[in-house]
Amino acid sequence: MVVKPGRHSDDKLIVFDVGGVFIELNIERRRAALEAGGLWSSTAQANADLLHLNMQFRLGQIGEDDYLARASEIYGLTAEQVVQAETALLEGVFTGMVDYARTLKSSHRVVCLSNTQAIHWRHIIETMLGADLFDACYLSHEMGMEKPGEEIYLAVQHRENVSPEQIVFIDDTLDNIETSRRLGWHSIHHMDAAKTIAAIDEAIADTPPSGTS
Repeated sequence: MVVKPGRHSDDKLIVFDVGGVFIELNIERRRAALEAGGLWSSTAQANADLLHLNMQFRLGQIGEDDYLARASEIYGLTAEQVVQAETALLEGVFTGMVDYARTLKSSHRVVCLSNTQAIHWRHIIETMLGADLFDACYLSHEMGMEKPGEEIYLAVQHRENVSPEQIVFIDDTLDNIETSRRLGWHSIHHMDAAKTIAAIDEAIADTPPSGTS
């Protein structure tokens, strides 16, 4: 990280997950929209081709057009219907967390680290969070790696040029938190906005709350 004027090199870097932290997710609404094509059911045996397709798109190994063409065949939907189903997952914004993140930016660098894909991310930026909430965005489909693999955490740490002790990481998925803890990041398992905000405030003050590391 290039240290900005007036900012000390030992300042905290705040790293947020996005889905479940800033964005309310509705898995059931996405499922229902995808099942409407009549060729796929969430209760059927896992479709290996579909799992692989989703992974490829999440890691940026295929583009949006290829994803939509192949997904349309699997679900029995048009490309437009697949896009609508994908964006149906993104139900709303947790405004309290967004407002808090904006206040943090006045004195700390705030970035996100998200497992996502192009359709979801475009919708989040264009219609939900805006393009200016984060100082930098580290996204699985742009980096070709994803949480909870250590590689993406280490890539963020390297690109930001910070030590593990400088990082405060917030995520709602325990597997992701376990990796960050193993790497020495101060890690907060997000379950409740008020508790998470209090935990971040204490981490910034270098007085870790009970139950975090």
